[in-house]
Amino acid sequence: MKINLVMENKLIRYHAHRLERLLILLSACMLLSCSEDRLNEYDTSRTALNIAKGTIFGSASLYPEEYTFNAYFLGGDIHDYLLHIPVRLQGVIDNNRDRTYKVKVVTSESTGLTEGLYTLAEEQVFRKGMAQDSIRLTIHINRMDEEQNYKMRIALVPTADFQAGIAEYQYMDISFTKNLSIAPAFWENNSKLRRLPYNARKCAVFLQISGITDPNWKDDGQSVILEYWITRCIQWFEEHEEYDATGNRIYFDQ
Repeated sequence: MKINLVMENKLIRYHAHRLERLLILLSACMLLSCSEDRLNEYDTSRTALNIAKGTIFGSASLYPEEYTFNAYFLGGDIHDYLLHIPVRLQGVIDNNRDRTYKVKVVTSESTGLTEGLYTLAEEQVFRKGMAQDSIRLTIHINRMDEEQNYKMRIALVPTADFQAGIAEYQYMDISFTKNLSIAPAFWENNSKLRRLPYNARKCAVFLQISGITDPNWKDDGQSVILEYWITRCIQWFEEHEEYDATGNRIYFDQ
């Protein structure tokens, strides 16, 4: 009996030792794999730029995956919409000189763009001592067609100073409009409004009655003001005969 117990204990220690060695080996492989990934991302032997979006390189900062705006909410006094799109350095910071980099508009991935609609310098400056700078893009609101929904893709172009970076961070999409053909975020994100069939005219009347000027307005779900606005809109469309493009009368709650 004692012999069996001794043998059993030896077997347990043997298998425990083998399991420990296996776990160490697996951990080493995972660490090596992760290290190789990080080296690929932060390879300082190459100098390149990457447009910051999402959680770039595991950064704690969250950048937009795409830029969107609706000029309908900007008011008549705003003529230009300025975007600063962050660009991150891959490589060693140059503390002594500004460096230039180039950007382009990818027309095959863009929609509705016309001459004079935007200002984007082909050559941009990455300032000395910086690990992050910005692409400067201006959309001219007064040149926008209210019937058009626009999309622009801009991309980095390799130069003598900056090689091509990581493929998925070499471009950024910007979508913009000056109408209500697409439901604003506040409508899509609100459970009560989202249940109502969307129509641009409905949204325009709702904005007029509510006085909302923020496309990202949020309702805390506790206030009765939203119910009041909806009731007012239902009443408005009952009192005013409005028709959609196909000749059907518009009712706010239908």
